[in-house]
Amino acid sequence: MKPAVVEAIRQLEEGAPGGVVESREDGSGGAYVLVRALDLGKAYEPCESWIAFHLTWTYPDGDVYPHFMDHAVSYIGGGAAPNVHPEGNLPTSLARGNMVPGFELPAIQISRRSQRWNPETDTALHKLLRVLDFIRSR
Repeated sequence: MKPAVVEAIRQLEEGAPGGVVESREDGSGGAYVLVRALDLGKAYEPCESWIAFHLTWTYPDGDVYPHFMDHAVSYIGGGAAPNVHPEGNLPTSLARGNMVPGFELPAIQISRRSQRWNPETDTALHKLLRVLDFIRSR
């Protein structure tokens, strides 16, 4: 793994709210990452999930995108849930029917691209925290 990817994983281990971080080398200098025991908020059942993503060899110069969470999560909040699915509807920017690269787990994709990603200030940990804030705000 590239040193920047190793450092990103260290930051996640120290700062992620769940604190349990798994990583797997991708063979190209990057890593597949899965962070366990994250609180999604009261609008989801179950209210806890893992979130996974790929840190590519371009990190920190490229956005960390997309993120994934456990396919068993359902939205039970009061907001709009236009992504209709037999396994449970989801709010905008969340979609079922995906697999987590590197872990091969069925997943919900969380589409939150950072249009102004700045490698000087943005990190994988900051992006994870922003994704969690987005999910909890639905």
